[in-house]
Amino acid sequence: MKRLPFDIEGKTDVGCVRERNEDCLGIDSSLGLLVVADGMGGHSSGEVASRLAVDTILEYSKKMLGGDKLIVPEGGDSSLPVRLRQLEYIVQVANTIIFEKARAFPKNHGMGTTVVAVLVDPKSLAVAHVGDSRLYLQRGGQLQQLTEDHSLVMDQVRQGVITKEQAEKSNLQNILTRALGTEEKIQVDIGEHPVLPGDSYLLCSDGLTKMVPEPEISRVLEESASATAAVEKLVAMACEAGGQDNVTALVARAPSGRQGGFKGFLSRLFPRSA
Repeated sequence: MKRLPFDIEGKTDVGCVRERNEDCLGIDSSLGLLVVADGMGGHSSGEVASRLAVDTILEYSKKMLGGDKLIVPEGGDSSLPVRLRQLEYIVQVANTIIFEKARAFPKNHGMGTTVVAVLVDPKSLAVAHVGDSRLYLQRGGQLQQLTEDHSLVMDQVRQGVITKEQAEKSNLQNILTRALGTEEKIQVDIGEHPVLPGDSYLLCSDGLTKMVPEPEISRVLEESASATAAVEKLVAMACEAGGQDNVTALVARAPSGRQGGFKGFLSRLFPRSA
């Protein structure tokens, strides 16, 4: 399968306080698939949940999207684009596998994980997410959050009870209202967005966003020469700010759309009229 013309890189770090890294990330460049998960649970259960989520999404995406035959999940909203239905189904499969494992093994009872999963191609991006791991878009010097956190404090923000600034300082910000593996069936938020030349997309765990303010995240995405430079800088900034949690950053940068060489010079000098 042809590799997408995106610059993609991810990095995860245990941070400065936690003993284990319960974050996990996955990339399948041939599918344009990007995944970040942030696990939770006693002992090593958080690691188990996040790894199960990422591995399951990678495996089932390859089965459903990696062949020549179009596989459309049964049920669901038939009015949705097939890619969104596929991604939602795959995340639901991951939820079932984590839930069943937690039920089967007492040491894993109560485990769960956030997840943000993206399928991207040069024209559009599909996203499915559960929990408070986020997807951001950096476009034209502006940072935009494309997902809504499933957390108690963000519910309060949406209801007008508290401000976003108050939410960021709340002692309740770690309380999730949704997570993979905690219920037999879970509501998965899905969405589709157009991709423009030069876009940068960031998938991240809350270990980044709780340590690094959004204006600083935007600056790094805007100024970094590559996806690798961006994730290295973002993770380093989170750790320098205290690294209170595990931190994960995954960046995908769309090509700028500018042609190189003499042909590109001519196209910019003599643009085609509409």
